[in-house]
Amino acid sequence: MIASIKRFASAFAALVFCAAALFPASREGHTAFTQGCTAFKSGDWYSAMISLRKAAAYPENDTGETRYMLIAAEMYTGAYDEALADCDYYLRNFQGGPYESYVQYQKGRAFCYLGEYEKAVLLLSDFCHQYADHEMYASSLFWIAESFYAGYNYDEALPLYERIVREFSSDAKAKAAEQRIEAIAQRAREEKLLYLLKKTGEAYLAAKEDYEKQLHMYDTVSITSSGSEKKAADLQKKNEALAAENERLYAEVSDLQNKLAAQKAEVNERVLRLKAKAREAEALMREGAQ
Repeated sequence: MIASIKRFASAFAALVFCAAALFPASREGHTAFTQGCTAFKSGDWYSAMISLRKAAAYPENDTGETRYMLIAAEMYTGAYDEALADCDYYLRNFQGGPYESYVQYQKGRAFCYLGEYEKAVLLLSDFCHQYADHEMYASSLFWIAESFYAGYNYDEALPLYERIVREFSSDAKAKAAEQRIEAIAQRAREEKLLYLLKKTGEAYLAAKEDYEKQLHMYDTVSITSSGSEKKAADLQKKNEALAAENERLYAEVSDLQNKLAAQKAEVNERVLRLKAKAREAEALMREGAQ
């Protein structure tokens, strides 16, 4: 996030330079543009979005730089539909501009946030093919992986996360990729426990049913003859064994349930810690932007 702020601050500096050439601009347009740039520089994304939208309505301000800053502000405020529309506008009207690759990247992110995961994967994959040396390459891989992850396609997401950690360990997305790798591993452990719980439960029910059946047979056996007495004794032994197996399976089911509950509690606690860290990072980002 902080690295993104620095990139956007550079865009702001370019815009301030361009503002000097806007002498013929209307007073309202120039004021809106200046207010948008000031809000953008301070990290006030909502105010920047409102002012830049107003500024872009004036032809003299409708430049690639203005549109790029507007897209960035919209992404920060979560106005993804609007950002997507402005990305399309930029790509139609400012092809070959200096921010075209960044706009394509932001469009892919917008698709991801809007739940259009297939579109996000296709667009960001094209980005990676076109811009193999781009500074946003690792971030593009991350959002492709996020699209797979959101669609529960962990087999596709995991190698991308691992590649980010392995090849782009200094990138801002490396830490988030590590957390996703751990989350996928945790899900695999949970799925294994659920599978064992299901199989053990099935075995317990089968043993319980067999036990009850044998118990019923024992109750109906007459013990008036030695043969019947032997059969009854054999059934008694078998019932005792089944009862012991039932107890063992019941204990195993309870143990698996406890392990699963403990793992879920651990995941919830980790999520709370990550959210707290995210809030701290956001606060530091805002302080750094001021």
